[in-house]
Amino acid sequence: MTRDNIVFACFGLLLGLVIGSMVIGPKLADSKLRGKQPAAVAAEAPAPAAPAATASGGSPMGAVFQQINTLKQAIERDPNNAGALAQLGTMYMDAGKFPQAIEYFERALKVRDDPQLRTDLGICYRNNNEAEKSLAQFRQVVQAHPEQWQALFNEVIILAETRRTDEAKSELAKLQKLRPGDPDVQKLADSLANAR
Repeated sequence: MTRDNIVFACFGLLLGLVIGSMVIGPKLADSKLRGKQPAAVAAEAPAPAAPAATASGGSPMGAVFQQINTLKQAIERDPNNAGALAQLGTMYMDAGKFPQAIEYFERALKVRDDPQLRTDLGICYRNNNEAEKSLAQFRQVVQAHPEQWQALFNEVIILAETRRTDEAKSELAKLQKLRPGDPDVQKLADSLANAR
């Protein structure tokens, strides 16, 4: 399995989890509330997060579009709503719409720096064929948060892809110290050892 297959599978899994949590989660929570609580308490329970169309069997994509619209409205009310900006960026990233994800992640990071968001921004840049911008994001995370091994892992990948093998091997040594015995790190080391 290639690295691109793994990245694609991860994004697909994340998108499935997002859609599943919006479609199935509220139904399960609603059914559990109704089964265990008296009718008066169930009537006072907060409405599920999913739109009514989804709860009655509507399209899951309709729920996604409604959530996107809700987040955009929240951002219109408060352009510095870092949570809504980050969530919207994540939804676009999971859908493979990297230019839109980049826009929202950049806006969120102007409000509040977050190493995970910056790592996600780097991944979006990479998938948008902007290797240097991607590398800059990963390096910024690694410099400020050396314990954030995911950014270092991605930095090694970008260095290898841009044929900077010596730099990649140097950073890989740091990654191996952070994550000894990690099978993904070992696979990365093996692929780098086979690179010319």
